[in-house]
Amino acid sequence: MDAGFHTTSFKTCPQLAEIMRITDPRWPAVREMARTMLRTENLEVRGPSWLETLLHQMNMQLGEVQPSRLRFPAFEKGDEASIVLRNTAEDSVLAQCSGEEPPLHVVWLPMEPEAGWTTISSIASDLLEAGYPGCLGCGGPHTEGTWDELNSRKSMREFTNSQP
Repeated sequence: MDAGFHTTSFKTCPQLAEIMRITDPRWPAVREMARTMLRTENLEVRGPSWLETLLHQMNMQLGEVQPSRLRFPAFEKGDEASIVLRNTAEDSVLAQCSGEEPPLHVVWLPMEPEAGWTTISSIASDLLEAGYPGCLGCGGPHTEGTWDELNSRKSMREFTNSQP
């Protein structure tokens, strides 16, 4: 599914140039997943075993930037083909990075886990450096409104279907 998404023309930043550009229709979902990771209490990140060390690194950065934070995303070994963000307090799945489409109430990022995590963690780091979630407007466009998953999936499908 990733093959058709590499044809847009504006880069996000040098380290993401090979993975994603801001004109990619998955870009808003990446931003929403990164924001979810940074602002959600009682977050569990379920995914491949290699993710545990990388999540720990992100948690260390979170602790440095948000020293008053008491709870950090916890790792849970899961499916090798997906990364799932789950709110343990509400026992609900918030977001999923995988080739398999989840229910419509879940933010979906259609990417393989390794490329997805590279993109999500890079954006999360950028947001942390900007002061998110304690800053106004640094979360990017449309961050104050309610997430529109239906529109997100529609734009991804339209882009995919328009590719030769």
